[in-house]
Amino acid sequence: SPPLAKTAMVLSSGAYDSDFTQLNLDALGFTHKAKFNYSSSYDPQAVGISIAKREIANTTIVAIVLRGTYKKEWHSNFDIGRNISETNVHEGFFHASNFALKKLSQYMSNYMVNENECKFFVTGHSRAGAVANLMSKTLIDTYTADKVYAYTFASPNTTTALNADIELYSGIFNFVNPDDFISYVPLSNWGFTKYGTTIEFFSSEEDKKNKLSSVNEKYKAYRNRELKISDKETLSLFLDSAYEIAPTVKDYYDTKYDVLGIQMSMYDYMNMVAQIINEENVISNGLIILGSDATVFKDIKDFLLIGMDDFSKTTTPDFDNSLISYTHSAETYLSYLEVYIEDM
Repeated sequence: SPPLAKTAMVLSSGAYDSDFTQLNLDALGFTHKAKFNYSSSYDPQAVGISIAKREIANTTIVAIVLRGTYKKEWHSNFDIGRNISETNVHEGFFHASNFALKKLSQYMSNYMVNENECKFFVTGHSRAGAVANLMSKTLIDTYTADKVYAYTFASPNTTTALNADIELYSGIFNFVNPDDFISYVPLSNWGFTKYGTTIEFFSSEEDKKNKLSSVNEKYKAYRNRELKISDKETLSLFLDSAYEIAPTVKDYYDTKYDVLGIQMSMYDYMNMVAQIINEENVISNGLIILGSDATVFKDIKDFLLIGMDDFSKTTTPDFDNSLISYTHSAETYLSYLEVYIEDM
């Protein structure tokens, strides 16, 4: 449903601020609002979550709005899981989904939500999209597919399960910007995908070109700046380089390469990136990242820094001006979604 998708995207984009989420839920007629893991003592292995309910006729609609990556949660994003061949699920997102499911169960008990007379409206952007994807799969398994309305945006891949695309989960709608590298990781070459139906905002470079002017106008209204776009070659170079460095998930964790005398796997390298994003040991970590020009990580480093000025690269990285931000941000997804709906 286009109106539900738009509502979901607005809620997802506002979820980074719990007060804003509460106002959005108020405006939609939801009551008995609750929020979890938004305090300064948040659990970085969990996820920020807002839950509320609304009565429509004889049905209780339970809204579940998840927050995208916050500070040290970046480390959880990069923790794919060493035992993926046994678990078939991204470890970091799985832990966060379990947390959200427990909070939902508590909420339903506290507010006496009848599970036989309720439906679930689940949404999230980025990390929250991945958590929403896994959470919705479990809700479908538990309550049946007709009780779950799920919309994810910019979700990374979540699972290696062979049944991820079966009809049962087709009502989980995953909207992705094909220029957004985060929607491609963990790599499909490792067997990763998402549960449900993936919807791309454009079907070809020509289609993107035709939509770009309209998307840009909407983006400028949100961010007061021109939208920057990626290209297939730049994105492919990053994905190919990542696969060459780590052909398997085991290699991702265990195969080490020399970076300025330090032995690092791709998992180690990405966790160092996470530390920089969190402004932890920025100078020492930044020098190591910048010093990886003569290593296998050069293409990864170059891709992550596209769009940043030289000063930012060597001090506190300004990821808001990076190409990643332009292709992945909630405002970008909202702009693309609006044009996608208008073209339907």
